[in-house]
Amino acid sequence: MHLQCVVVYLYTISRLAKMKILVSCGTKFHSDHIGYQLQKRGILSKVITSHPSMAYKRVELEKENIFFLPPIFIFSLLLRKILGKWYFFQSQFDWLLAVVYDWMASLCIPTETDISISWAWASLRTMRAVKRNGGIAILEECGSCNRHQDEILQEEYQKLNLEYVSSTFHKILSREIDECNEADYILCPSRYVMESFGKYGIPKSKFILIPYGVDLSLFSRQEKLDDIFRILFVGTIGVRKGLIYLFEALKLLTIEFECLIIGRIEPAFENIFKEHSSLFKHIGRVEHSQIKHYYSNSSVFVFPSIDEGMAYVQLEAMACGLPVICTPNSGGDSVIRDGEEGFIVPLRDPLAIKNRIEYLYHNPSELKKMSCNAETRSKQFTWERYGDELEMKLEQLVSEKSRNSYIS
Repeated sequence: MHLQCVVVYLYTISRLAKMKILVSCGTKFHSDHIGYQLQKRGILSKVITSHPSMAYKRVELEKENIFFLPPIFIFSLLLRKILGKWYFFQSQFDWLLAVVYDWMASLCIPTETDISISWAWASLRTMRAVKRNGGIAILEECGSCNRHQDEILQEEYQKLNLEYVSSTFHKILSREIDECNEADYILCPSRYVMESFGKYGIPKSKFILIPYGVDLSLFSRQEKLDDIFRILFVGTIGVRKGLIYLFEALKLLTIEFECLIIGRIEPAFENIFKEHSSLFKHIGRVEHSQIKHYYSNSSVFVFPSIDEGMAYVQLEAMACGLPVICTPNSGGDSVIRDGEEGFIVPLRDPLAIKNRIEYLYHNPSELKKMSCNAETRSKQFTWERYGDELEMKLEQLVSEKSRNSYIS
C-alpha cells in the first residue's frame, strides 16, 4: 500500500510538470489575461481566437502561443455599423458565427491538452474534442445565464413601461445550457453568475468561482482636485445597469452633491435619461488611460446594476480609492465586503442607495476609512492573483484526474 501511494504520487507529479492548458475564445473578453497568466507559469498550450491579431496587444503573449483563426466576428461589427437599427437579425448571425468558430476551433485542439478553458456559446464541439482526448473541459461563463437575463430584463422593462424585445436568439439559450451540461466545470467571476445557472438545474459542484482582476498599472489613486462630494457612475447607460434607481436616489438626497455619469446611452433608455438629466452631469466617452482621474476626483462609486457577470469598473474604482455602493447582481459582492469597502444594497432600492450615500457624506472619517479599505482590497484582486488561483485549481483538477486514472 505504501509503495502504491509513492507510485501514485510520482505519477501525479509527472502529470503536473507537463500540464498544458488550452484557451479558446472567439473574440477577446479577458482570454488574453488568462493566456498571459498561464504563459508566465509555463502551462499554456495555446490560445485559439478569431480576434484580429492587430488588436490582440493588451498583454505580452508570445505570438507562437496564439493561433489566429479567420476574424469572422468582424462581419457582425460591420453589419451593425452599416445597418444600425435595421440589423434585426444580429442575434441569429452571432449564433451562426459562434457555431462556425466552435467548429474551426475544435479542429485545432492539440492532442496533449490536459484542460481547455473555452467561452460560452462557442464551445460545444471544442469541449467534446478535448474530452475525447482525455482532457478536462472548462466552460467560461462571463455573465449570468441568458435565460435568467431575459427574465429579469423583461421584468425590468415592464416596470419602466418600455417594450422589451429579447436580443438573444432562442438557439443561443438552448446551446448555453447544452454547453453547461457538457462541461466538466464552469468558470465564473461571481456568486450571482453561479446562482443564475442554478435556477436551470446546473449543479453547484460544477462551478469554479474566481473573481476577475484589475490592472494596477492603469488604475491607481490620483490627487483629488476639489472638495466636492461627487457621486460617480461609469458604464453603459441603460435599463440593465439599474440607473433609474440611482436617479430616484438622487431625488431623495438632502445633501450637497454632484453626480457624474460617464458612458454611452442606449436608445431604449434615452427618454428616461433625458427626463432626469437635471440631476447629473454626463460625459459620453473618456479615454481608458484618463478614466482613473475621474475615479480619483469622486467620493463614492454607485453601481446599481440589475444584471452583470462582474463589472470591471467596480475594481477599477476601488483601485482609485473609491468606496462602492452596488447590488448583489453586479457581481461586486464577490470582492466588496459590506461595510468595509462599500455597501451591498438590495436590488431596486433607491432608499437604500440614498441612505448609504448620505451616511458617507455625514461621516467623513468612515468615508476615508472605506476609501483606504477599497484601495487596499483592490490589490488583492489583480490578474496576477487570478492566475495564482486558477493555476492552483487546475493543478488540483489534473491531480485528481491523474490519481483516479492510475488507480482505476
